[in-house]
Amino acid sequence: MRILHLIHSEGVYGAERILLYLAREQQQLGHEPIIGSIRDPGTEETPFEALARSRGVRVARIRIAPRPTPGVIRYLLQTVRTLTPDVLHSHGYKPNILLGPLPRRVRGPMLTTLHGWTAARALSALWLYEQLDRLSLRRIDTVVVVARSMLQLPMLRTISPERRLVIENGIPPLTQRLADLTAAGAPPLPQDLVEFVARRPTLVAIGRLSPEKGFSRLLEAFAQARSANGDMMQLLIVGEGSERGPLTHRIAELHLSDSTRLAGYVEGGDRLLAHAAGFVMSSLTEGMPLVLLEAMQWRVPILATAVGAIPEILQGERGILIPPNDVAKLAAGLVRVGRVEPGFADTPGSGYQAAAEHYNSVRMAACYLDAYDAICARRMYSTTMT
Repeated sequence: MRILHLIHSEGVYGAERILLYLAREQQQLGHEPIIGSIRDPGTEETPFEALARSRGVRVARIRIAPRPTPGVIRYLLQTVRTLTPDVLHSHGYKPNILLGPLPRRVRGPMLTTLHGWTAARALSALWLYEQLDRLSLRRIDTVVVVARSMLQLPMLRTISPERRLVIENGIPPLTQRLADLTAAGAPPLPQDLVEFVARRPTLVAIGRLSPEKGFSRLLEAFAQARSANGDMMQLLIVGEGSERGPLTHRIAELHLSDSTRLAGYVEGGDRLLAHAAGFVMSSLTEGMPLVLLEAMQWRVPILATAVGAIPEILQGERGILIPPNDVAKLAAGLVRVGRVEPGFADTPGSGYQAAAEHYNSVRMAACYLDAYDAICARRMYSTTMT
């Protein structure tokens, strides 16, 4: 089966990495995944495209204007037809909007995955795209969410139950992920970060520096936790984004410059968890965070806010759950994680076992192939009947 994965990517984040894991599993099963990478005209090869190519996944660069004009839609449809896929798999609102509303006999069978959802400001440009996305989902054959909690999204209320699926994210075993990094020529971890983490018990947070990740609240809570824990803990935030400036300013305001580092983007940054005292997620909203599954593989103590699929994944026994946007409880959780005894994450039923047995890329790929088969068969049946 030839599967055309369509994505508009601004970097190498959770959705992109899940797509690469899925494409590799599909290749190993004898299928032919193609990544249709949508970007604006004139865009050179992106980091995501280069990474996919280094992993041996075929990439089709699709350069189209950002607005969904008839000309853009025609060009994208012609590109799709040239690639002759058996099924389209969309990974974002842009391909949903451009191709979803078209008749199935024109665009072919189509499935979309909602990797996460962040509400936009009313009447903003992104809000308008969200409204168009809601409409497009009504015409797409199957809508996949990556966690059961996402079935409650208002945008899915108009989608009939038989067209909704839950396929939870999965990642390869830790040894395979590390081997992939080596094969792709990933650089070793920056020595200054390794030395920083080794200096004192260090809590690590990984994510895009954007408001919904709650890093400003995390800094406030960390300042309180250090006072309660004898100023022994350190905090390392790995990621890049628009909030770097405000977070840098907040670190100075809270007098945390000696104990807190903004590491920027680090390829394979979860490798720092091998040296960490614990992993922290302070998010205000989430879908199904990939980095949480990675932390479970590293067997480190976990503290996370109870948003999105996080409660489903941790189930109480695999980590410490706290309410979002509650600085006092976040601070108390940081103290608790910083003092947790060795072996916390190795207990029976722990996150490590769940990541290995359930949240794995082999199971994820098998579920998607079943979904592809179902919508292709549905299309053949409807064509026969009409």
